[in-house]
Amino acid sequence: MQADALKMILALARAGATSRAWDRFVAAGFDNVEADFQVLTLKGRLLKDRARQATADTRFSLFARAGEAYERAAAVGAASYPLVNAAAMALHAGDRAKTGQLAGKVLHLIESGAEPGETPYWGEATRAEAMLLLGRFGDARASLAEAVRLAPQAWEDHAATLRQFALILSEFGEDENWLDGFRPPSALHYNGILGIAADNSVAREAIGKAVKAIAPGFAYGALAAGADILAAEAAVSVGAELHVVLPSESDDFRQSSVEPLGADWSQRFDALLDVADSITICSSDGRTSTAGVTLAELHAMGLAVEKAGQLQAKAVALRIEPADRPALGDPWLHSGRPIFHVPVTADPDNSVAQLPAGSLKFDVALDSSAPQSFDVLDDAVRAILASGGGQAAIDSRIGNAIHVPALLPHSAHGMVAASRSAALALLAAGLASRIETIGEMALPDGPIELCLAALVRPPG
Repeated sequence: MQADALKMILALARAGATSRAWDRFVAAGFDNVEADFQVLTLKGRLLKDRARQATADTRFSLFARAGEAYERAAAVGAASYPLVNAAAMALHAGDRAKTGQLAGKVLHLIESGAEPGETPYWGEATRAEAMLLLGRFGDARASLAEAVRLAPQAWEDHAATLRQFALILSEFGEDENWLDGFRPPSALHYNGILGIAADNSVAREAIGKAVKAIAPGFAYGALAAGADILAAEAAVSVGAELHVVLPSESDDFRQSSVEPLGADWSQRFDALLDVADSITICSSDGRTSTAGVTLAELHAMGLAVEKAGQLQAKAVALRIEPADRPALGDPWLHSGRPIFHVPVTADPDNSVAQLPAGSLKFDVALDSSAPQSFDVLDDAVRAILASGGGQAAIDSRIGNAIHVPALLPHSAHGMVAASRSAALALLAAGLASRIETIGEMALPDGPIELCLAALVRPPG
């Protein structure tokens, strides 16, 4: 079906697999379509992406072709969205006169009421972009503020607008720092020690103060008794969305990491589960283990980094631990992202039994060779990068089932096929610059989400 083909091509484009996306677009015959709104807007998007990656001698012509596709889409759908994109493409192609002409048409279309936009936000944001393209920077800023007022929590829409504004301002040679006032709140990953008494007001106040200073809009982590629950409660109290990531089913996790420290923690655990915006269970073997906790931590970190990337916001970590026991192995330390530390003193009367170790492996498949398994994610990435750029796939696992060969055919030009779990781990550790979910794959023990990841060389 055309809709499915377009969806896959768009997913490839979002993942950064520009060449593969364009090849599929042409192979499907979409390049010759002249009167389909969705096909033409996607064509404009793909040509725009190609232009941004092109050398100077072809960049302007690709931007011009992208603009032509957007103009044809606007003619088919009488919509302001492709028309303002056509104006932006003219700017990037060096045609300031055409930029002004098309941006003026956008303003007329919106202000006449003929095409108010897909939503009130997009109508006003498109109006703001048209003003920006006309060089009316003060008017554009005021119009953008009005758009945000109309939909204050449409974070992903805001992020798309801010990306576009930054590119336009750069083309004009204008300062873009004023856009920071419109950026969404940060995404927080939190973790820390279990050994904190339920009535430890000093720890609670210190954690609450740190969370208030970070002012997150989104919080990701587990709910072990102690630091985790205190951080999650503080995040909820400042209005953040709470996204819980557990290494095992909630009943097993409660039994291993909450109940041993007292009934008060159990009640608070249940209360947070009730208000959580999402709950993710990472392990497939059903039991809490040290390996499962590690994988869940990477998953939660990756979700925070992914959300921040989607929203053009900051990803921030909060670490709650004794001052003399810094988490030197924390992947966040090597990512360059902001990290807040709250020193706390562990209560010797609040401890839990040692978890079983378990085994976390990162499996790699390269071209047609047999899969390799690694204990350390950095080593898995080094093996892929040393392979010479052929097909590659990566998966993370706690159990014995090896799935990575099934992922391999989905590898793209310069992109590694990855299970979502492995992709988020790569993102968390700063070993992928971006990831994109491109679909779901059926496997004997259940479906998994399939991603593409752009790898980053490990340090050292």
